[in-house]
Amino acid sequence: MVKLAITVVAIALPDCINRTLIGGELFVGTGQHPRRRTAAFTLAALTVTFLVGLALVLGLGDLILSLLPKPGATVKYALITTAGLVLSAGGILVWMRRRALANAQPAEDHGRSHGSAGLIGAGIGGLELLTAFPYFAAIALIVGSGVSDAGQLFLLLLYCVVYGLPLIAIAVVFAVMGERADGVVRPAGDWLFAHWPVIVGPTTAVIGLAVLVFGIVELSST
Repeated sequence: MVKLAITVVAIALPDCINRTLIGGELFVGTGQHPRRRTAAFTLAALTVTFLVGLALVLGLGDLILSLLPKPGATVKYALITTAGLVLSAGGILVWMRRRALANAQPAEDHGRSHGSAGLIGAGIGGLELLTAFPYFAAIALIVGSGVSDAGQLFLLLLYCVVYGLPLIAIAVVFAVMGERADGVVRPAGDWLFAHWPVIVGPTTAVIGLAVLVFGIVELSST
């Protein structure tokens, strides 16, 4: 279980630097009641992420377990190896396209948003899952792990918490500083938008390589 938890955290860490979600939360924080709006955005985005994962774990779990009545160590470590391969390839791809990705500017903020921060967070969170390959790699790992339902729920929660760390941090800063937080968080967000490929690419590749080597070593010993 500890090895699985470490692997899930390793997959979630590079995935948490999500410029769309971070930019969305910074945007809703520029309106009225920034404390409430950033908290609502964070809660909604992570709730959607968790509920989609829960549906996949429960639904796919029953299907996979019916095809593999007794998932053993080989299946588990094969999934870990696959996850490491996906992360490594993704990190290398981000690094190769770092200039183009860094130059792709986020959408301009045309005025203040008066819509529901919760709906905005849920919408962006749901859309991001459509291309969240690390997320689905983690789900596949959790489903094929062979741990109890409670264990799968814990691993899914762990992923969501790590994935949402930047959103949680922004919400906490706004909760403490209120409207003054925009002057602190906004420059950090702008810097992240300009440099995120240089951070995410190598970090993802290194973590993916470590997960890949771990999976291969464990597979060879089973």
